Amino acid sequence: MKVADLLSEVAVPDDAAPEFRQLLDQELDVFTNWGRAEQLLRDAQQAMPDQLEIGVALYKMYAYADRFTEAADQIGVVLRKAAERIGCDADWRNIAPDAACFAQVSGPARLYLYSLKAAGFVFLRQGEIESALEVLAKLEQLDPTDEVGGSVVREIANSVADLEAAHDIH
Repeated sequence: MKVADLLSEVAVPDDAAPEFRQLLDQELDVFTNWGRAEQLLRDAQQAMPDQLEIGVALYKMYAYADRFTEAADQIGVVLRKAAERIGCDADWRNIAPDAACFAQVSGPARLYLYSLKAAGFVFLRQGEIESALEVLAKLEQLDPTDEVGGSVVREIANSVADLEAAHDIH
């Protein structure tokens, strides 16, 4: 697997720095050399702190490895940095459904929305169904045309919530 594989759902900017493009071609072996993969991305994040996609790659790697605390931390980093760039509140709960910062679903705005989807996934995997539903409902408001595919995670969360409700009845 290459770093680019972790970003297959994220558009890499055309004007990305050559160092970032080189990073995308780096091989990652998360199965036999997790430490190297993590260190490569951490070092890249230190060297290129403005490249939000590195945080996305890190949180995806952590989520796939069931390291949800680290995934949530990285999601928070990407949300804060993206919010700063698009001029929105860093706390998604405070963003109005018609916020101007999401008029264009590209660049940092797209990464913000994609990270909300990731937060929903992580909450769901941690068994925090209510939190997952809350963040995914906000994502639906901010991304009504489902540009980042949040509806898929939302459907799973709704199914899990329905199963839990049915289980509680019996």
